[in-house]
This record gives sequence, C-alpha cells and structure tokens, in this order.
Amino acid sequence: MVAILTRSGATARALKVVMGDGVGNIEVLGRYPDFATGSKAAVAIAADPDSITLLAEREKIQSGILQGPYVYRDVYGEVSRQPVMLFREYQISRQNLKHAIELMPEVKAAMHASTGLFAVVPVFAPVMDRFGVSYYFDSLEDMGEKIDSHAMSPAFQAVVAKASQYGTLLNSSVRLAI
Repeated sequence: MVAILTRSGATARALKVVMGDGVGNIEVLGRYPDFATGSKAAVAIAADPDSITLLAEREKIQSGILQGPYVYRDVYGEVSRQPVMLFREYQISRQNLKHAIELMPEVKAAMHASTGLFAVVPVFAPVMDRFGVSYYFDSLEDMGEKIDSHAMSPAFQAVVAKASQYGTLLNSSVRLAI
C-alpha cells in the first residue's frame, strides 16, 4: 500500500504500534500537499490494479480489521521522517481548538530541539472532536531519554497543565517505522 500511495503522489510510510493504544496494529500513513491532490489520488488508487489486487487478497484472508482511510489536516509543525512516533490523541471542543494550537510553540520550546512535533485535526473521520499530536524521535532509546529530560521537566508540565483546560487526553501510542 505504501508503494501504491507513493505512486499516487503521496509521501507515505508504514508504522507498527508497539506501545499503548492499538498495540500490534500496522498503520499506513499517506500525506498529500492539499485536498485537491489527495482527492485526485483517491480516484487513481481506486483504479490502480495493484490496489484492486491487494484489497481482493485482503478480502480472502481477513487477518485484521481494515479501518480508514481517514483524512486529517495539518494545524502545526511538519511531519518528520524520524522512525519513532509518540502519538497522543485529545478530545477537544472546536471552540477550544484555537487555544490548543496556540500552545504548540510552547510545547515545541519545552522539548529537545531534535524532537519533531506535528499536530492534526480530523476532516473525514469517525470521530471529529479530536486533536492529534505526534512527537518524533530517532529511536526508542532516544524517546526515553527525551521524555526523562524534557517531557518530565517543569516547563513541559506547565504546558500540559494549561492544555488540560482545553481538552482531555484520550490515548497514547508509540509507533515504529517499518
């Protein structure tokens, strides 16, 4: 599927959830520069012979539950190619979304400079009152060190306290690029 998405113009990769919500899941993420390109790609993917074959094979051997595709829009930062992603999903009212996004520079400032940071909100998804934040690291060891040195710091915890007035942390997971 990553190859199919890439042929359609996406930046794509597969990740395996190794900790937290959804352990064992394999996720395929694709990113397009805008909605028009993504919509055009969806039409091409549906007609792609490899995609048709892949989905037919999946129907024969249903070893997992297919979910999505879901569509999110970027609201802060840039996607990182670092191989470890710590993802945190918050429930948030749309009236508080602006405030949560405004906190993101404080979150970035409280983290180590090498930690990637990216945030999204749903556009087409089963649940719309969400705010997703991804932290990117170079390895699991790097993630552990950065959590100890920065995420547990008073500066980061102060931002967490502020953020709690805008939304509620629902789940968290760690994903490794495969």
